[in-house]
Amino acid sequence: MLHPQLAKDFANSMKAKLTPFLYLLFCGLAALLSSCKDTPAKNEAGPFQLSLGDKTLTIELALTQSEQRKGLMGREGIADDHGMLFVYTSPQRMSYWMKNVDFPIDIGFFTADGVLREVYPMYPQDTLARKSIRDDMLYALETRYQWFSENKIRPGAKLDVEAVKKAVASRNN
Repeated sequence: MLHPQLAKDFANSMKAKLTPFLYLLFCGLAALLSSCKDTPAKNEAGPFQLSLGDKTLTIELALTQSEQRKGLMGREGIADDHGMLFVYTSPQRMSYWMKNVDFPIDIGFFTADGVLREVYPMYPQDTLARKSIRDDMLYALETRYQWFSENKIRPGAKLDVEAVKKAVASRNN
């Protein structure tokens, strides 16, 4: 059996050794947890106005791979004269599908100069990829189903590339 004084001395010794360690551990955890607060997505610039031909749309940007993968998934619909603009860093052949999208849309593919080259309807839950014919597309615009035809926006129409560049720059700041 341990002598009571010896046990008390041992406890005091351990307390003296553990107190600074526990203090540092607590401070470290507090600092770590304070850095874990929700960080808003860089979409703080919010929607912006974009002209396409003689029409104006309210556009949400999809710039990151995560935003582009998600697209319109999980939403209930898309309002008239609204859209989602996918902006890529280099021209490419576009490929889109409608997994987890419960409403039809139109998609337009644009070259770097902002010229609309191709428009396609896309249907709910269609997992077959809709690919652009051309391999020099830089932008894809998703709108409400039949928006392009109802607004007489056809291949050759031009979107305001300068407005897109400004919106991308304001979002990245």
